[in-house]
Amino acid sequence: MQSFASPERLSLHERYRTRVVSAFVLIYLLILFEGILRKWVVPGLSSVIYFIKDPIVLYIYWCAFRFGFFSKNLVSAYFVVLVMVFFVLVSAFLLSSPEGVVIYGYGVRNYLLYFPLIFVAGKTLRLTDVYRFARITLFAAIPISVLVVLQYSSGPQAYVNKGIGDDDFIFMIADGVVRPYGTFTFTAGHVVYVSACFAFLVASIFDKALFQAVFARRYGLFAVSAASVAVMCFLTGSRAIYAYAAIVLLAALVVALIKKSQRNLLALFLLAAALFVSLLIFMSTDSYQVLVERNRSAVASEGSPVTRAFSSLYAFTRVVDDAPLWGHGIGSGTNAASTLLRAGREQGAGFLLAEDEWSRIVLEMGLPAGAMFILFRIFVLLWLLLKSYKALVRQGTGVPLLLCGFLAPILFNGVMTMQGTFLAFGVLYACLILAACKKS
Repeated sequence: MQSFASPERLSLHERYRTRVVSAFVLIYLLILFEGILRKWVVPGLSSVIYFIKDPIVLYIYWCAFRFGFFSKNLVSAYFVVLVMVFFVLVSAFLLSSPEGVVIYGYGVRNYLLYFPLIFVAGKTLRLTDVYRFARITLFAAIPISVLVVLQYSSGPQAYVNKGIGDDDFIFMIADGVVRPYGTFTFTAGHVVYVSACFAFLVASIFDKALFQAVFARRYGLFAVSAASVAVMCFLTGSRAIYAYAAIVLLAALVVALIKKSQRNLLALFLLAAALFVSLLIFMSTDSYQVLVERNRSAVASEGSPVTRAFSSLYAFTRVVDDAPLWGHGIGSGTNAASTLLRAGREQGAGFLLAEDEWSRIVLEMGLPAGAMFILFRIFVLLWLLLKSYKALVRQGTGVPLLLCGFLAPILFNGVMTMQGTFLAFGVLYACLILAACKKS
């Protein structure tokens, strides 16, 4: 069919698509490095810098509306219905408690502002853009790993371990040993970033095109990047990092078995061997003993990590009876609400509503609306998994499924509506998965 679009219109369309892609990249760079500004450069503007990505997101939506970059499918239609439900809920909350407008606004931001980026990515991001994000992620790991080593080997009062405020709480692995934050303002953001590095590293091993695009056969650069990721994995002091790595490796096994490729099976074997050798080396260091002690104390106070992970799947059933039909208010269980309501007091006093994601969503929104939002995230994850499987079978690329291995725990029940880094990583990597499913 003949196209009636003018060449000028097509050129303008492509120019703005390129601008949208650049905006995605800028958001990602801010996610990785805004902590430097908030901790060391201009800590007095930390709260302002935290929201610096939001105008860029709104610019992407403006471009999407103007040039038709929004994808229309069942998932996006479900999201539109969800927006209508939120409008009713927020209106009711404002009528009953208008003094909570700031908390409700922050809650709406966390629940609704970023997720539509997924529907823009389908028509804007391409496979080459995934390669660009992979380069940024893995190359940034090299200098960040140096910072992590400095943070780990320095005391809690050292400048490299500075928090946002002078009295900001610093998490410790053991007495005198800090849990490194890297360039982030909180340990959770660093853990998610290192997990993303691991996913891209494994994907580059399994996918020749990705390896070539990122490292251009510079095996020395690959070795340095891999060593940097390994160092950060071992020094995070987090048990969650090993859960993320295990899920990515499980996805790698699925890719190898479905493709039935000798190269992929050999890559998986060599990867497992490299990880085993790295673990043996790590076990001979003092850092390993520190981590073992940290795990013992964590199990004693918090319980087994496996038990905690499974309990987060049904913990919300314990709060259903306590939750009002329409909840306590969107955003009322977030860190921002805690800061506003406690006015900076009672640091470390615990979560206002609940620690796990699903329980907090139900308490904030009530069971009917909360269940709708939880199901939306599950539907998005299933949609991405289905597209990733089709890309593996039809195009032979395992990159989308490997990235799904990293994304799955975040999108399923990660604290995306409370922790900004989880939200940004979760949405952006969903966008990258959609782009990775495209043909080159």
